[in-house]
Amino acid sequence: MGYSDDDSMVRVDFFKPSGKWYCTEAVKWTGAWEDKIDSIHNAFSKSLRDHLKDGRLSDMDAICLEPYHQYSHPISLKRGAWAKEG
Repeated sequence: MGYSDDDSMVRVDFFKPSGKWYCTEAVKWTGAWEDKIDSIHNAFSKSLRDHLKDGRLSDMDAICLEPYHQYSHPISLKRGAWAKEG
């Protein structure tokens, strides 16, 4: 189940490098849904880049407990690793 009426909307929590919670955002999952096309980590990274185009929060850790992915499991990306494509 998604974070809103749209199943592809997911909750993402952002944490400072110290581990202190900073904010929560509703992010549209724009990465691939199927693992065949892309890994869940790459799909999460793409979704964050598309949502945070201005580089906002790029120095934070991002955590999503319920990704919109075929093989969904809690996922985290450290200190803006999602901000760089590739």
